[in-house]
Amino acid sequence: MADTIDDKVNNIPPQQKNEEQNAKKPQSNLESVLDEIGDLFNLSVGVAAPVAGYALTGNAGVLASSAAYVAATKGRKDSKVIRNESLSGALFGTFTHYTTLPLKFLSSIGKVAYMIPWVFGANAFYMAEDHLIKEKSPKGLYKKFKENYLKIIKKAFMLPAPLNILSALFLPQQYMVAAGAVTGFLFRRFVAGGKGEEQTDKTPYYAAAPNVAKKLVRNTTKGLYDSFYAIGSSIGDLYKSSPKPAPPEPAGG
Repeated sequence: MADTIDDKVNNIPPQQKNEEQNAKKPQSNLESVLDEIGDLFNLSVGVAAPVAGYALTGNAGVLASSAAYVAATKGRKDSKVIRNESLSGALFGTFTHYTTLPLKFLSSIGKVAYMIPWVFGANAFYMAEDHLIKEKSPKGLYKKFKENYLKIIKKAFMLPAPLNILSALFLPQQYMVAAGAVTGFLFRRFVAGGKGEEQTDKTPYYAAAPNVAKKLVRNTTKGLYDSFYAIGSSIGDLYKSSPKPAPPEPAGG
């Protein structure tokens, strides 16, 4: 499972798993089909979230922000991780677009003065939306802020905050979201924690979705075939086991 930003900030290594202890029983065809329907839903949300953010803002940087969040996450990228990270990145990209609009009207000194507190607000927004997406509840959010907010802010000023302030000085506002996507990727991948301890599944959306669809069709077809075959076998067995009429006795017997 992909590591969280809190694990990265606290340098908590991913838990080592024993393959023999975690060996799973083979899934039935119905369970496999349901899992693949869930995968298709997760991938659909993962694609729809940045598209909706782009439609809302007209800023292609939202797409880049969503992709950067997925790419920067360590560990295996299953459909749930793709859904959560893509949605989180799309929300943060949309937040960045609207909260950096005042930069259009500020002088260089004003931009620096604006971007320093912006870093504090941006990290607070990220921690809140990321927690709500992954936990589906505000429970534990206060504790997370209390334990990790200042740690994240300190590490943010090691790399992404200075780069974002420089971007505000030298780039037009519409490119701030894309710049934030780049700095966010660098921070999550190289600053917040150790480098990838787990192998990463780099299957992109356009390859993952057809693969899931193929497996869904294949398993559905196989499930139907197995069901009809079982019914046919049962009918055949019933016919074989039914009592047969006794042969007629020979004449004169």
